[in-house]
Order: sequence, then structure tokens, then C-alpha cells
Amino acid sequence: MNDHDTFFRRMTQEAMEDLTSGKQGWREVSPNVLTLACFGMLYNHLSSKIVKPLWFFTASVMGGVTWYVVREILGLL
Repeated sequence: MNDHDTFFRRMTQEAMEDLTSGKQGWREVSPNVLTLACFGMLYNHLSSKIVKPLWFFTASVMGGVTWYVVREILGLL
């Protein structure tokens, strides 16, 4: 993980902690904190929605490549 991604995650985590601390409601909190917290939650949600299908696709492709290599080595079909 690069430093920029770590910095972004730390900023969004702090914004979410400020928002959920209960000291201020979402209407009283700074617009910057609210925007950063919302963007961080959206980023986490979308990244998990995109990464899971990519892992399935990668596993399927690697299974197919492995099957093809074994088939070629053993001379099947």
C-alpha cells in the first residue's frame, strides 16, 4: 500500500470518528468533515463491491489456464 492511500484512509477514518463521536450531530459538524466521511464510506463500499467480482474473475481465469496447461502436458482430449 502506498503512502497516499494510507493518508487518505487515515483522514476518512478520523472524519468518520468525528462524525460518530456523538458530540455533534451531522448538521453541526463541519461540511469538510461530513464530505470526507461520506466520501470515505462510499469509497470503502464501492471498492469492496468492485474487488470481490475481480477476485472471482481472476480465480476463474487462473483455473482455466491451469486446466489448459495440465491438458497440454498430459495430452488429454
